[in-house]
Amino acid sequence: MNYLIIENALPAEVLAGVAAAIQAGPFESGKRTAQGMARAAKHNLQLSAAVHGQLLDRLALAIYSHPVVQAFAMPRMVGRPLINRYEVGMEYGMHSDGAYIHDVRTDVSFTLFLDDPGTYQGGELVVQTTAQTFTFKLPAGSMVLYPAGELHRVTPVSAGTRHAVVGWIQSRVRDAHQREIIAKLSLIPRTLSQDEKYAELATQAGQCVQELVRMWGD
Repeated sequence: MNYLIIENALPAEVLAGVAAAIQAGPFESGKRTAQGMARAAKHNLQLSAAVHGQLLDRLALAIYSHPVVQAFAMPRMVGRPLINRYEVGMEYGMHSDGAYIHDVRTDVSFTLFLDDPGTYQGGELVVQTTAQTFTFKLPAGSMVLYPAGELHRVTPVSAGTRHAVVGWIQSRVRDAHQREIIAKLSLIPRTLSQDEKYAELATQAGQCVQELVRMWGD
């Protein structure tokens, strides 16, 4: 599976703004932004985008600008994210994300966990592929990125409250396997460039990486 975990994914001042917004509210039904069959599976709350739009746009920019996100997802754009809340009994059943959300093609999904995992029970992000199932319950401030087309769910919260930032990235390379190949090959010129005697080889390797981006990009 082509996924990535980034620890301490957002600057402290952005996280402080998120915490203040969560305290201020208001929250509304998460079904308002669900599409198709996902509407029936979605049982959560989300922070009002009408009230906190400026904060959500700051979050999108911070995620877009993260150097690891740039290398892994090669984002063309990051859609306005959501800040969701799961109280006791809430969950999001198995679903797949819509191919387009707010005119952004959803190539890569992300979930950024906002709470210490010891403060709530349940609420795991479960991503199911044809080969295996992955479960994520990460420390506060950590973010997982994964292909948006994979089936996934959030398990019921049985104690405490779970908050997370969720959103979608339109990549310059839409195919997840091709993005993975580019990301792995990109390590070669960066590593070779650290030794002067491999400078020419590093340049050639970097050229090959860029040719793949040209070949597969849209």
